[in-house]
Amino acid sequence: MTGALLENAQFKRGPGGRPTRSEAERRHRDLLETATRLFLEKGWDATSVDEISRLSGVAKRFIYSRYADKAALFIGVIERFIAERIGALQSPAPPPADVEAGLVVFGARLLELALHPDALAILRLFIAQAPRFPDLARLFVERNRQRNLAEIKRVMAAYVDRGAIEGDLDMRAEQFFILVVGIPQRLAMLVGREPRQEEECRLRATVRLFLDGCRAR
Repeated sequence: MTGALLENAQFKRGPGGRPTRSEAERRHRDLLETATRLFLEKGWDATSVDEISRLSGVAKRFIYSRYADKAALFIGVIERFIAERIGALQSPAPPPADVEAGLVVFGARLLELALHPDALAILRLFIAQAPRFPDLARLFVERNRQRNLAEIKRVMAAYVDRGAIEGDLDMRAEQFFILVVGIPQRLAMLVGREPRQEEECRLRATVRLFLDGCRAR
């Protein structure tokens, strides 16, 4: 009853009593923001759709019209989280002319996003729940693999166009991500983030190793 009253009082409706498009988008945004906060604060098992509905002020029928269950909603939360982080990674400015310096700068930005405490917490939750929902996990990977690499591919494409590096863009983007993020992210999840100086030394060595394999001859 509380959710219904909240909807009637706060939500803007169009002709026929249906929410306007902007209102539906606002509800969805509030829903995902609340769900993200609760999953991060309380974990998977302690977070319920009932609580998400109550605290977001979004009726359960609205939630279930978009997500089949809590697992599907969790995937929606992760996709929104990734989209926001990718947006923060994007830059309208062209990469620096020097390929090594440019990839070090870009790699540092990538690490800051990948090693953010919320990003690590989301990743832990996803890894823990993926075996319980293998079909959803597989669908998530299929839908988001290219999205995750899009900005890396843009940077790589700029250096390919300049003749600085060569090779398949998909492969280069994937290799760069794994080389730059893989070990620091695993360390951060298990024992905490490395000291800044060690992290920077590792990044510079990683970029040199990457370029040894793909620099234009």
